[in-house]
Amino acid sequence: MYAANMEWEMEARLAAFGHLAELEQMYPLLPGRLLSEGFSWQGRRITLKGVKGIWTPQDFSCPISITSRTQGPYNLDGIGEDGTIVYAYRGIDPEHPDNRKLRQAFQQGAPLIFFKEVHNHLYQAIYPVLIIEDRPAQLCVRAMLEPAYYHVRTQSSWDDFTVSSADVRRYAMVETRHRLHQSAFRELVIHAYGERCTMCNLHHRQLLDAAHIIPDSDDYGEPIISNGLSLCKIHHAAFDHHMLGIDPDFTIHVREDILSESDGPMLQHGLKELHKRKIVLPRKKSNWPDRDYLAWKYNQFTG
Repeated sequence: MYAANMEWEMEARLAAFGHLAELEQMYPLLPGRLLSEGFSWQGRRITLKGVKGIWTPQDFSCPISITSRTQGPYNLDGIGEDGTIVYAYRGIDPEHPDNRKLRQAFQQGAPLIFFKEVHNHLYQAIYPVLIIEDRPAQLCVRAMLEPAYYHVRTQSSWDDFTVSSADVRRYAMVETRHRLHQSAFRELVIHAYGERCTMCNLHHRQLLDAAHIIPDSDDYGEPIISNGLSLCKIHHAAFDHHMLGIDPDFTIHVREDILSESDGPMLQHGLKELHKRKIVLPRKKSNWPDRDYLAWKYNQFTG
């Protein structure tokens, strides 16, 4: 019976990974309510996240997910420079039932989901992760992304899985960190600008991007709000291709050849009428675009 339950639980975890992959096609960041609702599989409701950070669904032997919240009490939670995830115990008792279940996940080698809250109950899912070390004295565990689980569907126990190479794991973690940073960047920038395009005031989130002022490919192109602009897709493309620029005084300038061009109402109203207008700034001055970053970008526009 135990082996049968383990086989069912493994298949349920793999189904959860597949469900998350489908959600990620629809949502740049995953709404917490959908994760709490979970999904139906083989006639059972499998919840992916609960009110507790360490979440074990009904009929599971150990957690399916661990969650790190932006305002949570556990400052150990996060992704380390070595690509590992440090996750704090619940409370200060190593023998708390949730902490014992974390330890059981470590002993079984069970694949988990790490939900990282980016903003206001919106989450990035990092999965599958394995707990690689239990540290009761430090009240935490260490986990690592394990991409090998993506490619396995039929094994009946945790021990049948082969660990992927260090290079594959390292690459997967780099990609995951990049995706996490970019998702957070988009959410925070668009939120800072009141979910509007800073140039045309368009208020449709689906049509908005978080544009980097200094590109993220540059060493100084950090994914921080002051290096971002909330732009609709048309103005994002125009900004990136230097069809228009923003000077350090927050004034929009349209390129001379565009101003002299005649090509219908879209060009007239979409670009040319922006010339010499001020951008719409975030309410919080701390979220305003950095003037030095704008100067760097504007020099490229004029040069």
